[in-house]
Amino acid sequence: MIYYAKSDPVETIKEHTDQLLIRYETLKSLYKHVLPLSERDWEILKIAVEYHDVGKTDIVFQNKIRKKLNKPLLEAKANYQVEHNFLSVIAIPFQDFAISGEEGRLLSQVIAFHHERGSEPKFSEIEKNYKLNILPYRDVIKKELHIVIDEKIRLSKLYFIKHQKRILPIDGILFKRYVLLKGLLHRLDHAASAHVPIELANEMDIGVYVQSFIQKTFPLGINELQKFTKDHQKEHVVVIAQTGMGKTEAGLLWLGNRKGFFTLPLRVSINSMYQRIVDSTKIAISKRNEEYGGMATGLLHSTSLDYLYDQEEANDQVLEKVHSQSKEFANKLIITTIDQILKFPFYYLGFEKEIATVATAKVIVDELQAYNPRIAAMLIRAMVIIDQFGGSFMIMTATLPDFYFKALQREMKDPRTPIAYKSFIDDSKKRHNIKIEDLSIIDSTIIDKAVKEGEVRKVIIICNTIKRAREVYQSIFEKNKNVCLLHSKFTKKDRNKLEDNLLLFAENHNTPGIWITTQIVEASLDIDFDFLITEMSSLDSQFQRYGRCNRKGKKSISEPNILVCMKDVSGIGNVYYDEIYSRSCTILNQQGEGVILESTKQMMIYELYNEESLSGTKFKKEFDDTLKQLRDRPLYEIRKSKAQDLLRDIQQVQAIPIRYKDCADIKDAFIKWQQASTKTEKRKARYIIEQFTVPVNLYSKKNRGLLSDFPLIKGLYYIDREYSEQIGLV
Repeated sequence: MIYYAKSDPVETIKEHTDQLLIRYETLKSLYKHVLPLSERDWEILKIAVEYHDVGKTDIVFQNKIRKKLNKPLLEAKANYQVEHNFLSVIAIPFQDFAISGEEGRLLSQVIAFHHERGSEPKFSEIEKNYKLNILPYRDVIKKELHIVIDEKIRLSKLYFIKHQKRILPIDGILFKRYVLLKGLLHRLDHAASAHVPIELANEMDIGVYVQSFIQKTFPLGINELQKFTKDHQKEHVVVIAQTGMGKTEAGLLWLGNRKGFFTLPLRVSINSMYQRIVDSTKIAISKRNEEYGGMATGLLHSTSLDYLYDQEEANDQVLEKVHSQSKEFANKLIITTIDQILKFPFYYLGFEKEIATVATAKVIVDELQAYNPRIAAMLIRAMVIIDQFGGSFMIMTATLPDFYFKALQREMKDPRTPIAYKSFIDDSKKRHNIKIEDLSIIDSTIIDKAVKEGEVRKVIIICNTIKRAREVYQSIFEKNKNVCLLHSKFTKKDRNKLEDNLLLFAENHNTPGIWITTQIVEASLDIDFDFLITEMSSLDSQFQRYGRCNRKGKKSISEPNILVCMKDVSGIGNVYYDEIYSRSCTILNQQGEGVILESTKQMMIYELYNEESLSGTKFKKEFDDTLKQLRDRPLYEIRKSKAQDLLRDIQQVQAIPIRYKDCADIKDAFIKWQQASTKTEKRKARYIIEQFTVPVNLYSKKNRGLLSDFPLIKGLYYIDREYSEQIGLV
C-alpha cells in the first residue's frame, strides 16, 4: 500500500520523512555543539521526526488524499476525524526507545503539537481509529515506513497531551528542551514541505566579506566602532553610534561566521539594505546557483516576494524558492522586519520555531528607538529570551533611550552571555548647524526659503504627517516644479518608483531639487542632502532626520543647514506623545541655535528619556505595562497571524483608488486570477492588481462609506477618494 503524506505535490509519508531526516543530519552536524541539548535530546528529536506523521496512515486521512488524487477509496472501519498528530503519539513504541516519565511527556507534546489547532484529544475516537484503521496494517506500515508502531493501545500517552498538561516555563529545564525540540521539528517539517534546504551557505564567513569590502573601500580600514563589534563577537553588544559611522558594517562584522538576522524598522530601509549587501560592487554577501537562486542573503517582510519579482532576474520557480528559503530561515543572513522573527514573546501557537532558530543565530536590532514603547518592550523581552536559549543579540542605534537599556539589564538579571556596551561619538566632524524658526513649515517665509535653496542645492523637507507634507508640496510646486513628494499613501507601483528616484537623486551629487517626505526616510536610509527643513518632533526623531543631511560631514556648515519649524506643528498627540514632544521642545530651546555636536545630541537624548523624569508619563507607563504583561503572558493562546497583527497596523487594508476601477491592467489581471490553475499564477495575477493599491485605515471615519469590496478577492477594496501620481491619495 502507498501511504500518502501530501497531494500537492504528491508525496508519500516515507518520502517526506526521509527529507526531514536529511535535514535533521544537517542541523545536528551544524548545531550539536551550539544548542544546549544533550545527545539524548538529539535522539528524541530523531524519534519525533520518524514518527511525527505516522498518524497519517489512518485510512480516514488516506482517503482524503486519495479523493484529491482521484484514486479509489479504501474501506475505513472507523470514520472519526482525528488529528494525525494525536494518532502519531499513540503509535510510538515507548518501550522500544526506553522512554518513560518526563521524556514521555516531552516527546508526546513535541509530536502532538507540531500542528497547533487548539483542540483537545478525544480518547475514544483516537482509540477506535488507531485500533481499526491503523493497527491491522502494522506489518504493512513497518514495510513501507521502516518503523515499528506500538501494537498496544496505551491511552495513558494521551494524558501527556491534554492542554492542562502542557509544558510551561515553570517546568524549568524541561520547558527549554521542549521549546528547542519542538521548534527544530517545526523547522525540519516546514523546510521539507517547502522543498528547501534547512540551511544554506553554511561555510560562508560574513565577517570576511565585510572586512574585504572595508579594505577595498576605506583606505584607513576598520574604524573604532567596527573593531569593537568584531572584538566582541562572543558577547551581546549594545552600541550607540552617530549616522555615517559604518554601523551596518559593524553589525555584519559582529556576525562573523554565524547565521544572522538583521532587523530594521522600515521596509524602504530593508530593501535598500538588501541591495547594498548583495550588490557585487558593494558588500557582496552573495552566493547563487540556478537551482536555489540567491542562497547567502535572504529578504523577508510582508511584501518581499513582490520586491524580488521587481528587482531580480530569474524565472518564477526560482524566485518562489528564493522566497521560501527566507521564509524557512535557511539563508546565512536574512534582512527582515521584527514581525517575521522576534514575535515569540507573545507565545503564540508555534512560537517555538522562532526561538529554536534564534538560539542558533545572532540577531541585530537596528534603531531600537524608532519603535513605539509597546514594541520596544516586546523587543526587550525578545532579547531576554534569546539570551536564555543561547542565542546572541546586538542593538545598534544612533540614539538610545537610557531607560530602555536599564530595563534590559534588569530583565536579564543573570545573563548567560555578558553585554558589551559602548557609545561611539565623533565630535571632530561637525555636520549640523541649526536654526530654530518660530514659524509653521507652511509659512510663506519657509516655503520661499525652500524654493530658493532648491534651485542650487539638494533640499529635503520632512513633515510629521502626510497631510502637512502634501500642503508643503502644493505650496512649493506653484513656485518650483523641481519637487517630489514621498509618503505612505501612494500606490505600491508609484511608491516603489518614488523610492527608487529618491535614492538615485541622493546619489547624484550635482543635481539640485527638493524632496518632501514623512518619517519613512528617518531610519537606516543612506541618503545625503545639503539642506534640511523639518517640523519639530521628538528629539530622537529630529536627530534621525538630521542624519539625512550632510551625512559624511564634508560640507560647509558656516551657515545653518537645518531649519526646525516650531509653530503649528502637525502630528502631536497621535504621531508623537505630547509629553515627549513638549520635553523635546524645552530641551532644544535650552540648547539653542548654532552648530550642534554629536556628544551634545546624546546628552539631550539622555535628558529627554531620563527614567526619573519620565515617571508618570503615558510613554513610560505604556512601556512598563507592556513589559509586565509580556513577562506574565500566558502561553499558547493566540495564533501566529494575531501575533504579527500586534506588531503591524492591524487596521490597514489595501484599497484601489476609484480612478483605477476601469484600468485595463487590473481587468486583465483579474481575468488571469479567475482562470489561474496554480497558486503561483493566482499570486502573480493578484500581485499586478495590488500594484494599484494604497494602504488605508479600515476604521477611519474619513474612509467610512468610501470603501467597497473588490469582487471575489478577499481583503481588497476600492476607495472613493481622489488620487494622483504626484500627491497620492487625498
